[in-house]
Amino acid sequence: MRLRAALLGVAGALLLVAGLLEVSGTARVNPLVAPAEAASEDIAESTAAVYISLRIINSALSVAQEIELGASVGAQIGVQPLKVLEPVDDTVERVASVVFAIAAGAAIAWVGLGPVAGIGLVILGAGLLGRCGCESLPRAAPFAPASRRAVALGAALGLVLPLVFAFGVAMGQWLTQPRWDDAMATLDAVTAEAATLIGVGDVEEIVNDPGEDGGGFLGALGQRLSLAGSAVGDAADAVERYTEAMGVFLARADDLFAASLTLIAIFALRILVLPALLLWGAMTILRQSLAT
Repeated sequence: MRLRAALLGVAGALLLVAGLLEVSGTARVNPLVAPAEAASEDIAESTAAVYISLRIINSALSVAQEIELGASVGAQIGVQPLKVLEPVDDTVERVASVVFAIAAGAAIAWVGLGPVAGIGLVILGAGLLGRCGCESLPRAAPFAPASRRAVALGAALGLVLPLVFAFGVAMGQWLTQPRWDDAMATLDAVTAEAATLIGVGDVEEIVNDPGEDGGGFLGALGQRLSLAGSAVGDAADAVERYTEAMGVFLARADDLFAASLTLIAIFALRILVLPALLLWGAMTILRQSLAT
């Protein structure tokens, strides 16, 4: 009994110190945090790339809708024939907003996993020290239930959460890779057409180009879009190219919508559903083991 209490005390003290180091940012001692942060960073970068692609499509559709053809038949008449693209444009904009929310959630996980895991180690260390005291001092027995709850909560936050998050993201990527590839191929094809129309060039180059001002791919995209007016050329050429593209967008509207929803579902599965299911299963096993 004394040996068990001593081991609990040593483990609790070590975990408490490790947790304090993690929370203060002095050192990274939890080996489970790095894979989880890498997984969340990968999700954030992937969603950012999808968001940029959708916004390029949105820009092309918005510009196309504003093209007006004039005719004089006793009176001046202005017609905007590409207004039929408005439902597609609205759908792309809404999907882009959802993707941005997913990207923000992945970024929060990327930034917050380390501190949360550090707090978990502090709670776990305190819980183990409490169990050590309960087994060493009979008067401390009433604190045993609180110590067990602290151990369960600390283990969940400090150990189980980063582990199941990294494993869930990896499992989701493995399970959904074929559908991801098909959806991205569709989105890339439509984005390439849209990028050509508004004169921003290659989409992959935009995402990877840090930009002249070092502002990242968002800065590079802004630079390219600022030149869109000159890239469009004269009005006749613009009307001709956008009219030809109208058929492309309308023909691939269903494919674009299906691909966008598929990507959203994959992101949700990777970052939320699978980690949540794994966390629930791990916590069930942990509670049962602590109860025995």
